Amino acid sequence: MSKTSPTSIKLEEWPIIDRELWQTATRHGDFLEADGKAAHWSYATRLQVQKGYGKWVFHLAAEGALAAQDQQRPIERVNENQLRSYLDRLKAQGLAPQTIASRITDLTEALRVMQPEADITILRQLSSTMQQRATPSRKKHARIKPPQEIWQVCLAYMEQSMTDEPTPNINQASRYRDVLSLGLLAQRPLRRRNISGLVLGEHLTLDNGIWYCHIPGNETKDGSPISFILPENERFCATFTHYLLVSRQRLLRAPALANDKLQDINGPLWISTRGTAMTSHAFYYGITRISDELLGAPLNPHLLRDCAASALSSDAPEYILAASRILGHRDLTTTLGHYEQSSMLAAGANLAATIEELQQQALNNVQAVDPDMYLPFLDLEEMLS
Repeated sequence: MSKTSPTSIKLEEWPIIDRELWQTATRHGDFLEADGKAAHWSYATRLQVQKGYGKWVFHLAAEGALAAQDQQRPIERVNENQLRSYLDRLKAQGLAPQTIASRITDLTEALRVMQPEADITILRQLSSTMQQRATPSRKKHARIKPPQEIWQVCLAYMEQSMTDEPTPNINQASRYRDVLSLGLLAQRPLRRRNISGLVLGEHLTLDNGIWYCHIPGNETKDGSPISFILPENERFCATFTHYLLVSRQRLLRAPALANDKLQDINGPLWISTRGTAMTSHAFYYGITRISDELLGAPLNPHLLRDCAASALSSDAPEYILAASRILGHRDLTTTLGHYEQSSMLAAGANLAATIEELQQQALNNVQAVDPDMYLPFLDLEEMLS
């Protein structure tokens, strides 16, 4: 029986400089030494990125790029030719496009924490490109999930977590954060840059128990401002409030807050395990990882916008213009071009109100539905038939 050929190199066999940089990045500091950039990653994330980087080291060794170069810093081995060769190797292994994209993401994350001062622009660009190309548009429907399904899975997790983990540790708090961000994106499909950069007290404000969101035009892709309210139903409010008062505070290394302090909270909405604002890249990574775990499909923020588009699809073309505005498309043809395979959005002028109303109808099994509207959470196959 033939043995499977190795495709990765274990940590203890990495070049000394790589191993030392990784250990520094993942080490918890003390009162005289700061934590490493990846010190507060979950065990699963750390192991995944470590294995992913090991595959890059294996490639370099196979190419002879490590010979007599053990003292070369990791970023110095990254160049266009070597990356092209690495992609060719991964393709030759028969890996799926999404898996190849994940390998590049792992490499990017590893170098980001191992050499924080390094310029990894080429890797960030490659990672973004590979993620976009990972799933051809004609196959998107296989991964599109109804927003209501996504939200219900997220809600069940968060409510269970609120019961089982009333005082979460860092890893538990970060998972709760990722689940909440996934659920929020399913209901309010903003662009990644906008939702990952939300700031409490600036974009998000609380007034009489209602959370209002306003993103000025100078922060949106098409230059038009975006305004909406967060879901007002009791269960969303409870899970969102728990994040703000408990989980977010834990990530900030601060004590939990009382309800009467909710109005006073400010700063970045999404906090990293290091206690700082999450980067757009880290937000993307967290969403993709947690959706794969909970839903069996890696849903990135862009694909979640497709989920919203498909779920709100309708035979009512009068809603297409509203959909284009909601999704931030300057040109109506962009909306049509992206979503014609799963029909157009049937959104009203206010996406928040439309989703909220139709979600509630679906949950309550309401039979009398406006004939001009599709229930937004019908099975995709039914919508495409």
